[in-house]
Amino acid sequence: MIYVDDLIIGGDSIVEINNLKKNLEMQFHMKDLGELKYFLGIEMVRSRKGIWMLQKQYATNVLKKSGMFGCKPISVPLEKNCKLRADLGRRIENVNVYRSMVGSLIYLTITRPDLSYAVGLVSQFMQQPTKPHMECIRRILRYVKATLNYGLFYKADLDIELEGYTDADWAGNQTDRRSTSGYMFALGSAAISWNSKKQAIVALSSTEAEYRGAAIATCEELWIRRLLADLGECIDGPVTIWCDNMSSIQLAKNPVFHTRTKHIEVHYHFVREKVIDGEVDLKYVNTNKQVADIFTKGLSVEKREQFKA
Repeated sequence: MIYVDDLIIGGDSIVEINNLKKNLEMQFHMKDLGELKYFLGIEMVRSRKGIWMLQKQYATNVLKKSGMFGCKPISVPLEKNCKLRADLGRRIENVNVYRSMVGSLIYLTITRPDLSYAVGLVSQFMQQPTKPHMECIRRILRYVKATLNYGLFYKADLDIELEGYTDADWAGNQTDRRSTSGYMFALGSAAISWNSKKQAIVALSSTEAEYRGAAIATCEELWIRRLLADLGECIDGPVTIWCDNMSSIQLAKNPVFHTRTKHIEVHYHFVREKVIDGEVDLKYVNTNKQVADIFTKGLSVEKREQFKA
């Protein structure tokens, strides 16, 4: 074992990397720029303990561009259980400013999963934003000011173990009463995939909303499993996906279609097949430990700090 870029890599792996590099140089005109440190606003900080991915400089530039660099920091991006409506407040005149700020925040979520729900919420009003929507963006920027050093840290000494969390906020949207789904998959010490998105149709119960969310998370799990297999890291056995709704877990494990759930579209029921096939293991987690909560609603300071760790 030797050290390369301050991270431990096996000798055989180094030979393979060098051979791959030579093959690429034979096919393409390439220039070695050295160790990756900064790329498209994403900073890479390496050490023997692991790798940091963060966007501190980019976030600083966003604050300066929006005139919020000198703002007062705040501990949460949204008030607890914050709800916005399309018809709330007076419309703003310059919509381009709003859209530009939202676009910048969307790019910041590449290394900031804690911003996903808040940014997804304000991005729903790009067509006709209002003053309360703009105030919400300013609050998010105040949170960014307080958390410039936040990012993703991947420890070097942890085993590769994939697990996920899924959650849904039933009928949380005040305009169309659609639910918001959220999932997060971690590989080792930090997240590698996450999502916060409003569901396509209205769910008639919390069980249905959670079940649809579990199906969306299962799709992502299958994609990650195949991607890791292509990279030479095959996953043996089922991947655990944690859910805080017992009814949706029972629905996924019960092969009998109940009359109360037969209206759910057939393509969502494939999660049941994956559970039976042993590719996914849907398990219960207490709501207080549901990490995916951060992707479906505004949380208190205490919960955000808990999930950050």
